[in-house]
Amino acid sequence: MDNTEIFTGKSKDYFRCRPSYPAVAIDWLRARCRGGRVLDTGAGTGIFTRVLLRRFQEVTAVEPNGDMREIFLEQLPAVPCLAATGENTGLAGSSVDLITVAQAFHWLDEERFKAEACRILRPGGKVAIIWNTSVKDEFTRARDRVCQTFCPCFRTGHAGKRSVEEGDDFLLNRYFSKVEFASFPNPFAMDLEMFEGNMRSRSYALSPEHADHEKFMAELRLVFERYAVNGVVTENQMTQIYLGAF
Repeated sequence: MDNTEIFTGKSKDYFRCRPSYPAVAIDWLRARCRGGRVLDTGAGTGIFTRVLLRRFQEVTAVEPNGDMREIFLEQLPAVPCLAATGENTGLAGSSVDLITVAQAFHWLDEERFKAEACRILRPGGKVAIIWNTSVKDEFTRARDRVCQTFCPCFRTGHAGKRSVEEGDDFLLNRYFSKVEFASFPNPFAMDLEMFEGNMRSRSYALSPEHADHEKFMAELRLVFERYAVNGVVTENQMTQIYLGAF
């Protein structure tokens, strides 16, 4: 499947059930960027774009998936959202101060994206690669075991690499000429409905048409019931930012 179509049919769950990002993370970004024009790449339903708008004057988005882009435009009608990819944005050269990629870098061709970023960034411009990353604990390990059992595409790596360590090494030591890193707590509390939607929104999750979909969701519900407190489970996450220049 073309990776621009992976989230087709998942956009409503994605919008409702994915976590946002802490304001302190955007404050950290804003303090390190001179200009105010931002391109949010792989913007999805606009979760990160909405947070950017609190601190930056001018934000443009690109999102190749039609389902995701439709919700984006419903929620943020004043923000341009182009049907394009991070590797081929269609923007003019030297036109943006910051490129953000939240929860999407692993879908990009890293070298083609780098070339496009170098083309459209103004002098001194930067790229911010952002993830909400789960803290490994009993709950997340139990959840991941279910995903490992049922979902052939499930991976635990980072930055499109086979492991978190390889991903960190790539972004911190090899991809950028200069890079800063910051990490901010971002716990995400979910009731059962939110948890189920969050899991359905994952790229690797079995589709409702899959023969094992109901078994997959039933096992996830057992994990929820085991770790929920007063009907809520909290996924301890860190918002991690790699802010670099080429």
